Amino acid sequence: MNSGGRSMYTSSFIQNELINRFGHLIYSQIVTNVRKSIFYFVLADETTDISQIDQFSLCVRYVEDQSYKIKEDFLTFVPVYDVTGAGLANTVLETLLSLGVDLKKMRGQGYDGAATMRGQFRGVQASIK
Repeated sequence: MNSGGRSMYTSSFIQNELINRFGHLIYSQIVTNVRKSIFYFVLADETTDISQIDQFSLCVRYVEDQSYKIKEDFLTFVPVYDVTGAGLANTVLETLLSLGVDLKKMRGQGYDGAATMRGQFRGVQASIK
């Protein structure tokens, strides 16, 4: 407002700050929508990034509060330190709790076909169930 129209916002510092701020607004809105929904479904997949760090990609599918439309949104990447079924289940639950999402509203889980994820007795889905 005070620059007289000469500001271009092209520095990497300004661009990264804008990206981070908009990302935080979008993330906050998704979490708010999940909190207000009547129930939700968790989708997760464990992967290793290019720097060999294990991480979870965590998505949610939920029913929008007012319109009753089904929405599916990416939520976050979470670093993983324990790749056992119980360890991955704890990671999912701790992440959801830290976001203030009610675990009692979780109605479903979706994972890939790996035994650690879907295992009937010691997989992530069994541990969370």
